[in-house]
Amino acid sequence: MLTILGGIHVGIQSWCFRALNGNNDNINALKKCNIDSIEICNVHVDVNNKSQVDEVIKLYKDNGITFSSCGINDYPNDESTIRNYFEFARKAGIKILGADPEPEAFDLIDRLCNEYGIKIAIHNHGRYHKYGSMKQLEEAFSRSTANIGLCLDTGWALDSQIDPVDMIRRFSNRLYGIHFKDFTFDKNDNIMESVLGRGELDLQAVLNSLKEIGFKGYVTLEYEGEPENPLPSIVKCLDRLKKVNLELTIEQ
Repeated sequence: MLTILGGIHVGIQSWCFRALNGNNDNINALKKCNIDSIEICNVHVDVNNKSQVDEVIKLYKDNGITFSSCGINDYPNDESTIRNYFEFARKAGIKILGADPEPEAFDLIDRLCNEYGIKIAIHNHGRYHKYGSMKQLEEAFSRSTANIGLCLDTGWALDSQIDPVDMIRRFSNRLYGIHFKDFTFDKNDNIMESVLGRGELDLQAVLNSLKEIGFKGYVTLEYEGEPENPLPSIVKCLDRLKKVNLELTIEQ
């Protein structure tokens, strides 16, 4: 199994497998990648369906796969809606939930985080997103407790023209998760998905900065290209991540 930064298990975002035929296919894909952790999204579990929740958790656990997170989900200012995410997380052993919360929901989220002992991590989603800039994230964290942190998506940081290293250092005390993603941009500034290391992401610099701050959160690879056949590119991403992490370890 791939671990980095001294033992953090790398998971894959289940959205990568959205065009496959469900959770059994996901498990087979994870095994082919030699990965034992998944960040599951709502394509593959309906947190409002308690019987399905129990079946999905059992299926993955019976196959030796743990849940690093669940997301990225909307968190409206409605307790009956978002409580089910916390219930799922408790059953699945998840400590941090990936989220796109409404600002009005912060007080409700904080209360539920305290009740369940679970934190949430805001996902930055690019230049047009409500949490896409450093300023927007700073404002969100200035009026929330440490129950609400950041799941830094490296690709979407690039889309916002932000160096992910700067975000890691700026939000080191609120950094709870990482989505490793790489983009390139055409002449019109349109996004093109890239295998890690082949786009604009400086993966070595990101890993170095995570090591510097003593990052202990969850790590997810998210490659959204070729949804009908994502495994070849996912394997290349994992190989690149493994290689750079090994180089970092050797330098210690």
